[in-house]
Amino acid sequence: MTASAYPEHWHPSAIDTYETVLAEQPELSGAAFSSLIEATELLTTAYRLAEVAAAAGYVSTGSMGQAVVHPATVESRLARADAARILARLIAPTSRGQRLARQRHGGAAR
Repeated sequence: MTASAYPEHWHPSAIDTYETVLAEQPELSGAAFSSLIEATELLTTAYRLAEVAAAAGYVSTGSMGQAVVHPATVESRLARADAARILARLIAPTSRGQRLARQRHGGAAR
């Protein structure tokens, strides 16, 4: 995708992640590619929510008037965690990691 082909709402940092994953896994297609899109959407949400929380000083007022962590802080963290889980499944282990896994599980080392 060219820069102009990205959805307008995608955060620049999320686009960087998208491009990095595609550079490492250029053969992504089908469900795996859809997962990358979902991870990019989640990262965009996380970055936007982090901006909201930062603008509020990361603090909000709770129902009893007490200072609480801004809800956007928590939601941003949750979106990042979800994106990280998706991305971890998409990024293939290194050849060294694959070799070690085969050795651990009784396969031939290459």
